[in-house]
Amino acid sequence: MARRGTLSIPNNTYYLTFTILGWRKLFINDEYCQSVTKWFDYCRENYKNKIQGYVIMPDHIHVLMYITGQSPHLPVLIMNAKRFISYELVKLLQQDKHFEILKYFSIFARTKYRAHHKLFTDGYDSLIIQSQKFFLQKLNYIHNNPVRAGLVKEPEAYRYSSASNYTNGVGYNGVDIVDF
Repeated sequence: MARRGTLSIPNNTYYLTFTILGWRKLFINDEYCQSVTKWFDYCRENYKNKIQGYVIMPDHIHVLMYITGQSPHLPVLIMNAKRFISYELVKLLQQDKHFEILKYFSIFARTKYRAHHKLFTDGYDSLIIQSQKFFLQKLNYIHNNPVRAGLVKEPEAYRYSSASNYTNGVGYNGVDIVDF
C-alpha cells in the first residue's frame, strides 16, 4: 500500500491504514490485538496523540489519529508502529508455536538490516482529515469494515473497533471521541 499523503503536519487528524504482509490474518484474539492497543497507549502517553477511531481487522488496521507536535513525523511514527507491533506479534507467534507463519514472514525479512521477520507491507495509507464530513465518512468506513467483511452484523458487535465507544460510551480500548 503506497502513501497517498506524505505530508506530516502536526495538530491534525490523519486517517491511517497499514496491512499485514500477504493479507495474513494475525489479529485473531485479544493478545494479538493488544499489540496494537499498546501502541495506541504509547502514542497517547509519549506524544499526546489522540486515537479518535480505529478498527483492528484480522489482516489490517485503520486508525483516525490526531497527531500533535510532540509526535515524530508520520513516516517515522508508522515505521515505529510497525516495528513495535511486529516484535509483539513475533513473540506471540513463537509462544503459540505458529512456526509456518513465522517461516512465511522470515522469507521477506531484510537480512541486511538484521531483521528476522517482515510482518507488514512496505507502505501505508495516510490522508489528512480536513473537514467534519470527511472525518465522519472515514469513521463510518472504519466502523462498518467488519460488517462488510462478514465478521459481524452490527458495527458495535465487533470487539476490536471504536464503534462501541461511539454508540455505547465504552469499548475494547479507550478513544478520544470527537463530538461535532
